[in-house]
Parts: sequence; structure tokens; C-alpha cells
Amino acid sequence: MAQRYDIEKTPEGTWDIIDVFTGLPVVEVGVPLIDMPIEEADDLVDLLNCRDREQREDS
Repeated sequence: MAQRYDIEKTPEGTWDIIDVFTGLPVVEVGVPLIDMPIEEADDLVDLLNCRDREQREDS
């Protein structure tokens, strides 16, 4: 199963979480997941992909 979310480095050296299906930054509870340190982005992308995988398996 393809992972829905990935991280992308910005020109400023921070990281954004991108929805690979749309190519757009992810927004969670009204907050865009952009301009993060690598550690935070890496942890969040793992959580988002896990949640997405569970949701797709349940449907």
C-alpha cells in the first residue's frame, strides 16, 4: 500500500508534510504542517501514515 504522506525540504531548510496524492501541504485541525524541524516532521509523517493505513484497512 502506498504511503499517503511524505516530507519535503523547503528552501529555508525546514520541512513540510505533503499529501503525495494531491501534492499539497497537509492541514490538521486548521494548522498547516509546514516549516518544521526534521525530527518533528519525521515523527508526524509516521503517525499520519499509520492513521491513514488503519483507516484504509477498515474501509
